[in-house]
Amino acid sequence: MKPGIHAEIHQKAKATCSSCDSVFEIPTTVESITVEKCRNCHPVYTGKEQQAASGGRVERFRKRMAAQKKDK
Repeated sequence: MKPGIHAEIHQKAKATCSSCDSVFEIPTTVESITVEKCRNCHPVYTGKEQQAASGGRVERFRKRMAAQKKDK
């Protein structure tokens, strides 16, 4: 690697979540960073993920299949 061309890594950079205001340390190239969602408030990591979005598609498919069987 060429010396002097790589970014400096800050091992204990301060990261702040804008949703839940939690502060934690991460390695990054900047001294402080603000993130929109963190592991404490993101729905995927907290288990509060919404599953209802795909339910409508399944019901519409079942209705179409039932309608086709009635027509025959």
